[in-house]
Amino acid sequence: MRESPDLGKVEYAPLDDITDHRTPVDLRCERIYFAADHGICLRREVHILTAQTVATIVDANFQPQFTLRNDGIPSRARISPDGRLAAFTVFLTGHSYGDAQLSTATLLLDMEHGTTIANLEQFQVLQDGKVIKAPDFNYWGVTFQRDSNLFYATLRTGGVNYLVHGDIKARTMTIIYKGVECPSLSPDGKRIAFKKLISRNNWRLTVLDLATLQETPLAETKSVDDQAEWLDNHHVLYALVDGAPWMSVMVVPSDGSGQPQIFAKGATSPAVVR
Repeated sequence: MRESPDLGKVEYAPLDDITDHRTPVDLRCERIYFAADHGICLRREVHILTAQTVATIVDANFQPQFTLRNDGIPSRARISPDGRLAAFTVFLTGHSYGDAQLSTATLLLDMEHGTTIANLEQFQVLQDGKVIKAPDFNYWGVTFQRDSNLFYATLRTGGVNYLVHGDIKARTMTIIYKGVECPSLSPDGKRIAFKKLISRNNWRLTVLDLATLQETPLAETKSVDDQAEWLDNHHVLYALVDGAPWMSVMVVPSDGSGQPQIFAKGATSPAVVR
């Protein structure tokens, strides 16, 4: 995300030398994620009156393996820690999660066969042990647990955002907490980093303890409209506008202390390959 012949290309670098050893590859994406030697790259194709998201599954050498298409604008992407599954979200209508009229689609993918497993809207939703239904369900921001059958995501219904816990085999989604957008599960599986809506189009980066449901606002006070990525159990990565339209990846401690620092200048959509 910087003015150069490599604008929009994916780059990789060692975590201990992000600044001086960034290597571009011949792959351009709006959103990228990697896990277990598999990657997913989202880009858009604009037609006369519509836009499509092209989701390309790539191998450890960034070579395309499969391509899937879905109407809409690319937004979020994740891969399960074992590399078996992926998920991506597109905007069908609207361009921001602050848009009350937004409509999204979030798809689960089989990474081995390059096929769609399900649209999350096909899952049954449980709240307080009871099945609920509504025509306005919208999902986004999947984050997988170590057991790739289980994941967290955001569900919006009735103008309220909820953290939901998904079970792929059971095809169920259970509401567990209110006010969570774009969750990202910590490596130890104990906490979720998310963006908390403070006012219209203004989000505070926050961490939720899953055992106690205690929230910790992080030191970043600028609005963060991103699905964060954990650098490790103690630091969170996220993208911020750094002189529009450019972006930079920032890092901040996950316990609310410290100050935000630039992690990767002129970049967005970080993925820590473990």
